[in-house]
Amino acid sequence: MLTIDRVLFPTDLSEGAKRAFPQAVHLADWHDASLHILNVTGRHRHDYETTRAHFPLSADTLNEWLGRPEASDRGAEWPDLDALPITQTQAEAANPAERILAYAEEENIDLIVMGTHGRRGVERMLFGSVTEEVVRKAPCPAFTVRTDADTSPHQAVRRVLAPVDFSEASDVAVQHAREIALTYGAEIDLLHVVEEPFYPSAYGYEPTAFPTGEVLENVETQLGNMAREMIGYEHAMIEARTGDPAGEILDYTNANGIDLIVIATHGRTGLDRVLMGSVAERVLRRAPTPVFLVKPGRKSLVPASAAQTTATE
Repeated sequence: MLTIDRVLFPTDLSEGAKRAFPQAVHLADWHDASLHILNVTGRHRHDYETTRAHFPLSADTLNEWLGRPEASDRGAEWPDLDALPITQTQAEAANPAERILAYAEEENIDLIVMGTHGRRGVERMLFGSVTEEVVRKAPCPAFTVRTDADTSPHQAVRRVLAPVDFSEASDVAVQHAREIALTYGAEIDLLHVVEEPFYPSAYGYEPTAFPTGEVLENVETQLGNMAREMIGYEHAMIEARTGDPAGEILDYTNANGIDLIVIATHGRTGLDRVLMGSVAERVLRRAPTPVFLVKPGRKSLVPASAAQTTATE
């Protein structure tokens, strides 16, 4: 099981942000963790007075956000908000992402759970994304839920996808995916996408035919070894395919009933990120399922014993 003591749920009190709340509650409840609810507002916001008047959030409001059924229809898996340690904080700041990051540092947060509006194209270039900035800079893993997805995310996790690029970063993601799967009795899918090389005609170079079949066979062998050595059981699903990594990850998710994507972000910033983009961020913006993002060098939620076991197996 992942080691989670403090879960942070940042919210702007919008309808979209509410969609991530059930995930934050269930994760806190399953791991006996405390839940921190943070609202960042400011006098520059048009809803400043309304937000101030409705915070802290009432128990009725929180239960409504949770979508908690009546007691007669409620299964044992539904958490009791009255029994969950909850801290509510409202802060004023011009930059919400910076205040969320500062709170995460100050309170030694283990996991941030928040919604992402899934902006793309010109809108994202103009307005940016609070979630994406938090994901890139947070000192801990982040769990995101796209707020405009067609269906509301369910708390159950039955099938976990871990995209692999055979880097140190994706090794960390697979370790987290393994612990999540063990916790919830879920299956794990390991996916690697091979990008075929492309050379513009201006290079004056005629490439030889790319040995796609041979490469895919070699990759699937390596994925099988990873499944045995890092996950600990051999019935994990593995697949290698060619194409655009982010697009193939999303296609695989839609076609295979994936409940959660666990992916590593390399945390590119500045010009490097603008020019190269980020597979993780593209997946975050468009995924129909929640996305759990990890990065080497940040706080790890994998117990030391589990990490050592996968490193020595």
